[in-house]
Amino acid sequence: MGMDAAAGTQDNTAHLKGKLANLNDTVRQLTENLNVHKKEVQILRSEKETLESVLTMKCQDTRKALTNELHRVIEDITRHYSNQQAEAQRLQQQLSNLKTDKTALEKEVLRMTKRIEELELQIGQDDEKLN
Repeated sequence: MGMDAAAGTQDNTAHLKGKLANLNDTVRQLTENLNVHKKEVQILRSEKETLESVLTMKCQDTRKALTNELHRVIEDITRHYSNQQAEAQRLQQQLSNLKTDKTALEKEVLRMTKRIEELELQIGQDDEKLN
């Protein structure tokens, strides 16, 4: 019976050593996996930071381009508006000149009409004198 107990203890010890070895293997594998995942997280973090900085630069570039375009458009609109104002003033001046010319021509037509009437009267009187 003493032999069996000693053999049983040996079996038990071998069994515990086997379990301990399995646990050590499992811990080692888990540690390796954890290290691999840590590296992946670091890589992903680094990629995220790179993408964020690229996006920030692209946003700044886009904002700058849009701001420049906006300034250009505003300048164009201002220039066109100025040109239109100048053209409107020019046309207004021409209209004013034409009205002045029209008034002068109307006065001249009136003067000529009166002169014609005077001449017709004079011719009529001369005809009466001849007869």
